[in-house]
Amino acid sequence: MAKHWTVGAGRPKEGLLWPGLARVNWPFLKAVTWIFVLSRVLFIETASLAYMYLPHAWVETPQGTLPPSGSLAYQVLGGLWVHWDGLWYLSISTFGYQGRPTATAFFPLFPMAMKLLGGGVIGGIVVSLAAFAGGLYFFGRLAELEFGPRVAWFSLMALAFFPTAFYLNAVYSESLFFALAAASLYYLRTQRYWIAGPLAALTTLDTIYGFLLMLPFAWQIWRQEGVRFSRLVHTVWPAVGLLGYMVFLFFRFGDPLVFESAQSNWARHPELLFVTLYQAMISAWNAIPLFFSAHHLFLGGVPSLTASNFFNFLFALCAIFLAVVSFSRIPFYLWMYSVAALLIPFSYPAVGTPLMSMPRLVLEAFPLFLGLGSIMARVRWTRALYFIAAIPLGMLLTALFATAHWVA
Repeated sequence: MAKHWTVGAGRPKEGLLWPGLARVNWPFLKAVTWIFVLSRVLFIETASLAYMYLPHAWVETPQGTLPPSGSLAYQVLGGLWVHWDGLWYLSISTFGYQGRPTATAFFPLFPMAMKLLGGGVIGGIVVSLAAFAGGLYFFGRLAELEFGPRVAWFSLMALAFFPTAFYLNAVYSESLFFALAAASLYYLRTQRYWIAGPLAALTTLDTIYGFLLMLPFAWQIWRQEGVRFSRLVHTVWPAVGLLGYMVFLFFRFGDPLVFESAQSNWARHPELLFVTLYQAMISAWNAIPLFFSAHHLFLGGVPSLTASNFFNFLFALCAIFLAVVSFSRIPFYLWMYSVAALLIPFSYPAVGTPLMSMPRLVLEAFPLFLGLGSIMARVRWTRALYFIAAIPLGMLLTALFATAHWVA
């Protein structure tokens, strides 16, 4: 299928906001659609079966909210996708920040998008699914432009079936960030700065990771335009959204950086990179017996975070490996963003679970999947190895999430 794609040939025709709509590349759209549908069916079906047949844990919800309730059909179709951070986003979309400083750790764009669709669980899932589909489109266009259709195909497959890609249809902000960031980087690469810039500004209203787009913006604009102030000024776009959020926080809480101090509620603190990795390695070693105990993983009651230290460290090693092998395989502007995105969880650990949420946060460094896709496109046996490892692990983690056990 991938061999029939039309390889991107530089900058698309001027004036087209959505490249390809004037002359639709149907094989490309068909490929993206199949990847989207098949990957979502895998995770949704796994989550539904797990919710119906496996033991559930108990989840403490944010102050002033309750877990979504309703029929079994409603829970299977929607409620199971709103655990953990999803409850915070549901709370914010329904009640706003309500003078709760802790809630400011969750940026406002995703709950605002949810509110436009009614503010409920189904609205959040619709936003995530639509954003993921759009993100696949732009990520595929970017990959095709930089590498050609073959690498683009395997990059999309690697991302869509990544073990924690189930978060991309949950009530989490990852899908929306992926869509906005992928589109922004695509338009940056094709020199449409007045489109790329506002999209980058929106990413920083979705997550702090959007601020890191200043790095690829500065590098790529300099490479494409040279030292031209009229172009380099676009570098500041990623800061615009964050500044807007900080102004809001100043007037609401009297502290523009309250979102940073709110991280202490999850015991996060600054730490040296190598100290974090050492602590994570020790924690992972101690968690091995728990991780390989199905009884412990699916234990009822209050879910334990201890076993997660094992797969947190595994995903960290995977991310480091991808960053190393991608250095010579992907464009530098994408590599520098990816490394910066990984440095955040490595430099800001949580007490007891040093690499908390690492399996999910790997998705923020999504350009690394281009490096993985380039390997899979050239080395046949890596494809089987990847899917043999990724799909069973993804099903396990999806089952844990669906039953409210701690994943990320």
